[in-house]
Amino acid sequence: MDVELAKSQFMSLVQNFASDKDRYSFFSWLKDDVIPEFSSQCCGDGRQRRNSEGILPATVMLDKIAGDIRNRVSLEAVMPSEQIVCPTNGEDASMTPVNTVHVDAFLYDEAGENELVDAGVLQRYYCQDCGSRNTQELTFVTHSCSKDRLEYIFRALLPPLEGKTILDVGSRIGAVLYGAYFHTKAAKIVGIEMNKELCALQADVVRHHHLQDRIQVIEGDVLNLPNVVRSADVIILNNVFDWFLPIETQIAIWRYLRVTLRTGCLIVSSPSLESSLQCLDTGIQLADWVIQRDLYDKQFAQNMEMEVEVSEVRLYQVMKGS
Repeated sequence: MDVELAKSQFMSLVQNFASDKDRYSFFSWLKDDVIPEFSSQCCGDGRQRRNSEGILPATVMLDKIAGDIRNRVSLEAVMPSEQIVCPTNGEDASMTPVNTVHVDAFLYDEAGENELVDAGVLQRYYCQDCGSRNTQELTFVTHSCSKDRLEYIFRALLPPLEGKTILDVGSRIGAVLYGAYFHTKAAKIVGIEMNKELCALQADVVRHHHLQDRIQVIEGDVLNLPNVVRSADVIILNNVFDWFLPIETQIAIWRYLRVTLRTGCLIVSSPSLESSLQCLDTGIQLADWVIQRDLYDKQFAQNMEMEVEVSEVRLYQVMKGS
């Protein structure tokens, strides 16, 4: 279809609305959601600029996807078929079902959390002595990247990824996949997830929002997918093992990644690799495997003012891999 034919068909379409109100609603949708997403206002490296209100086109789309997922899952975004296991070692070893609450950061940002608290859906404190005022603040735990963290990872931490392959291990509801789709020009974005329900959710979201041209979700165990792991230019490890796997399995996966990731692969890890491995007897010497890399765009990171949100996110490059 050429441009002139498209214009003609578009004008015919808008004349067929049942009312002026519907026509106005349609044009508002084009202006607010569609046109910003396909805007040609890009930086020299292909990254999108913010609009006059400081909003990235990517942010609009990620908000829409988050709203869609909120209608499909529970507040915790934990599936009935999942078994969440509180860590027994490391920084999270003190967390229990009593003193923690799961709130997905991709679905609910800080303002969203506050709204839930104000509405009485979430509590910030629990009683240490039932019935008394001896209360303790709850720890909110998320198993997804927030939209702010995704923006930081793909626009400040990592270099441009045009033509590259991104792999997210333990992709859950797909937050990293969607963030990579809208914030980068990566050629292939792959999520590996063991839970069947979560894979079905991601597949529905990818189809509904027409993301299948670059996103692929694989249901399976990362240990059985060495070719997929080896093909990655970037691998994302976001709170990926501690809450879901026994220590023995965590050790096995880290050793597997050590010998499978290829030389030059970039690793985005939260928490840091040092923190993740310090309480595990993996035998991995980080200095012999990876080197930590600095931010690609320090100015962008400074403008974000997100010290707490990204304090544990680290970027590494594999120096001696497969």
